[in-house]
Amino acid sequence: MVSRSPYSPNERSAPILIKDLRTLRILLLQPKNGEGEELCQHLKRIGCQVQSSWPPPAEIPPDTDVVFVFVRPIVEDDIVLNWNADDPPAVLIAVVDYENPIIVDKLLRLRAQAVIGLPLRTFGILANVLLSVNNHKREKRLRLRLDRMNTKLKAHRDIDKAKSILMVANNMSEQVAYETLREQAMNKRTTIEAIAMAVINASDLLPGQRAVAHQANE
Repeated sequence: MVSRSPYSPNERSAPILIKDLRTLRILLLQPKNGEGEELCQHLKRIGCQVQSSWPPPAEIPPDTDVVFVFVRPIVEDDIVLNWNADDPPAVLIAVVDYENPIIVDKLLRLRAQAVIGLPLRTFGILANVLLSVNNHKREKRLRLRLDRMNTKLKAHRDIDKAKSILMVANNMSEQVAYETLREQAMNKRTTIEAIAMAVINASDLLPGQRAVAHQANE
């Protein structure tokens, strides 16, 4: 059973399949026109939940899974589309009726996952949606994994720095310095990373300890 949102923090790696289309919430960003209405009706026919909006909202609603955006009016009318391409809130599928350098540059800057051409052909829309959603889902897992690894690496560095500060300031061994950090964490019922940061911050604040911290960094 697939959860209502394919992007919950505890999501599984199983792909989104055709049977899961009813869980997808789609935001269609387009001025009211025949092609936009045709796209909206087709997406509803294949089972998606669709909402339309124009101009684009200040923020993409947090429960959105896929955004279709008609690019030409965005470019020609200089309309703002607030979109974090480095950490996209949803899948972005661009709808274009012609290509020129400005349109293509916009697509690259937005990092759209797929492009649909006009006049609209319904063939390929289903595949584009499913492939883009699954690619986005996989990329999000990779970003989360990278964030965890960076956080863990920073924690190790902070602990090593705090140990070095204690070793230099108190003439103790690395093992004793680590045991000191761990004992303080247990006594204060916090993490060893938090104690390490407290040691580092204290060494930065006390003038007499700045040379010690500098030496610990060498």
